[in-house]
Amino acid sequence: MRNEKAEVRYLQFVDAWYGLDAASARHFYPKAARLGLTRGQPRMLRFLGENDGCRQKDIAEKFYIRAASVSGILSTMEKEGLIERKVNPDSRRETLVYLTELGHEKRKEVMEMYRDLDQEVFAGFDDEDFNRLLELMGRIQDVMEDHSDGDTPQKELDIE
Repeated sequence: MRNEKAEVRYLQFVDAWYGLDAASARHFYPKAARLGLTRGQPRMLRFLGENDGCRQKDIAEKFYIRAASVSGILSTMEKEGLIERKVNPDSRRETLVYLTELGHEKRKEVMEMYRDLDQEVFAGFDDEDFNRLLELMGRIQDVMEDHSDGDTPQKELDIE
């Protein structure tokens, strides 16, 4: 019997990627939970810290999730006092999202958590290794984006 996985590098890549993703989840999510955050919130706080006042649509596009999913995540964050939503004065059909004072404080905690993770995960990598890793990942991303079907509908992704 043929070993299809050995013959198809994409399968090897996907298995390695999913293994890395699972290990990352086991390592990362308990740390986020200790900060009182759910799965998608650290990434959302980081994004909003860099894009305060963005549209909900911008969030959906960045994370490649449906607008309804963004609304649900933001509703939870709003109830927790991390964000506030305001109607865009230039377009009343759009909602803009802002971090609250508590949201900015949680973002600082998240960034500290990311710095700690950086030390834990990449301690054995020198700059050359790390930059090469990013370069290779960027090449894969470029190829996938060049060959993607731009009309593919957004899927529901598990970022919560």
